[in-house]
Amino acid sequence: MKGLKKQQGFAMLASMSIVLGVVVAGSMWVAEESAKRRILNNSESFYQRVIYLRTQIHAFVNDRYLEGHRINGAAIFPHRLGALEPKYIPTCSSADNQKGFCMLVNQTPWGMIEDSDYRVVAIPKDDGSGVSHYRAEFDIKLPDKNAVALKYERQVTLAMLAKVPNVFYDDTNNILTVRIDRPDKAFGYESLVKRSGDDSTLLGDWDVGGNHAIVNTRDITIRNSDNTQKIVSRGLSDIATLKHGEWLDKPSCPEGTTARIWLALGYIEVTNQYTLTGSQKPFINNETTTQWQIGLVVRLKENSTGRLEISNAGEILAITQCK
Repeated sequence: MKGLKKQQGFAMLASMSIVLGVVVAGSMWVAEESAKRRILNNSESFYQRVIYLRTQIHAFVNDRYLEGHRINGAAIFPHRLGALEPKYIPTCSSADNQKGFCMLVNQTPWGMIEDSDYRVVAIPKDDGSGVSHYRAEFDIKLPDKNAVALKYERQVTLAMLAKVPNVFYDDTNNILTVRIDRPDKAFGYESLVKRSGDDSTLLGDWDVGGNHAIVNTRDITIRNSDNTQKIVSRGLSDIATLKHGEWLDKPSCPEGTTARIWLALGYIEVTNQYTLTGSQKPFINNETTTQWQIGLVVRLKENSTGRLEISNAGEILAITQCK
């Protein structure tokens, strides 16, 4: 009986050992899978962060181009990653970053992208005669490739970022370099002058070269200093008829020009009781910043008495122009 009880005790102990071994192995597998899932999630998050950074730099470049910066110039790119904040990338405060609410603009899972890791690079012309254009680059330092604990994380990150165009791996220096090229010229020209004409303006004077004309337009307007428009088809000179003492509004003029007026006789009212002495004069009687008051003097001689008189009867022709 005692031998039987001892055998049963050994059997139970063996069974418990097997169960305990299975539990431990299962726990280790769960922990390992959880760690891999965490690494995959972190790598996926970092992959999306790199894509986001590149997209926002492209947005910065597009806006700079539309502001008038040369598509082949260095100024079209941000001079540092921090220049993307807050318009293109929301600013992440140190407090929010420490709580894990957001990432700093130059933050990676293994450190920071230092100012020296970001640069705007000159690309020479094919014939070496000068600079063709510029591109932006930034380096991402990878975890130590000899660190066993980070080996899987490093491999996953490299595999994901290998999908991104213009990402280059430097095995010797253990860094990834992300390149951001200038926009395609066709895209740039489409953004600069749209055929539709909506929401697009020139960034400088439009010089047609002196050998060509602007043809087949329905009309052209010129902006005045008060932001009203002068329509060329209606003439750049305005003509009005006035009587003595009437006021005429000065025209609104483009920047660099002032309102001018020329007066001429329209017609003069003279009855058969008078004779013209040959002196008829339209003139400016008064002037304000916005109006002219027009006057007319007609010198007459009364036929019956020979007395000289002044009449203001008649109409004046006024021509106004911006010069």
